[in-house]
Amino acid sequence: MNLWKMELIHLFRSWRGWTLLAVFTLASVLSLIVGVFIDRASAGFSYSDALELYITVSIVGTLLWIGIVVSSLAFDSNKDSSIFLRTRFSMKQILMTKLLIYVPLSQILFFLGFLLTLIVGLLIFDSSDHVSLNWFLWGMFFYLISNLHYAALMLFTSSIFRGAVASVLLTLAVFIGIPLIGSTLITVELLMRGLIDTPLVEWETVSYVAQALLWWPAALNDTLAFLTVTQSDIQNGTLTYFGMSLELDAHFRQKALITAIATTPVFAVLAWQRFSSREI
Repeated sequence: MNLWKMELIHLFRSWRGWTLLAVFTLASVLSLIVGVFIDRASAGFSYSDALELYITVSIVGTLLWIGIVVSSLAFDSNKDSSIFLRTRFSMKQILMTKLLIYVPLSQILFFLGFLLTLIVGLLIFDSSDHVSLNWFLWGMFFYLISNLHYAALMLFTSSIFRGAVASVLLTLAVFIGIPLIGSTLITVELLMRGLIDTPLVEWETVSYVAQALLWWPAALNDTLAFLTVTQSDIQNGTLTYFGMSLELDAHFRQKALITAIATTPVFAVLAWQRFSSREI
């Protein structure tokens, strides 16, 4: 059987594919429903605000996607499945097929939910302040680079352990643990230096830990705010992200972009070395 067909059948005949689709769809529906209640409570809620809600809620779908991809890459955890795949396909075919299915799939589902929110939001919310197409495309570029980096990183973490559970836990520890530890260290640093009263938006300029974390590729997630930049944001020169007003700058997360581009091939090569040296 064709490996692509087999992988897609496995994905959509189980709970994985349909659950992933449902999560992104529910993220869109939930952002619209919450937007309706906010609009009724205080007029002026725009469709760009609904898009920001969708981006925030869709984080759940992203975490689910990470778990599904890592568990799929850890195919050696099941001996029967591993023998079946390895005796029929090369390691290169197995890994490339899985990545070329799951990585574009996540982007398609994310932007389908984004498009649904956009269309319905234009119909039921204030649409006088249009989203900038140029900034949207710039944000999409950062999103694609970020996804390529995450794919290489998941490939690497999946190669360290054979077990799916251990691989998923390690990956979540990297994706979630490092930002949480960094946030804690920033808070401790500012407390020790007596700067805890500094506005949240200025923490990355006064904290040494925060400045170091700007090189961590996870900072690229902040560029999702580019997807909802409106004409008024361009005039004001600011963008809003998680309630913070930040300077509208195309090089907003340039350091994280450099690190992501530099480390992506490194993670991919290390993962390939570990996968190719495994025995059945």
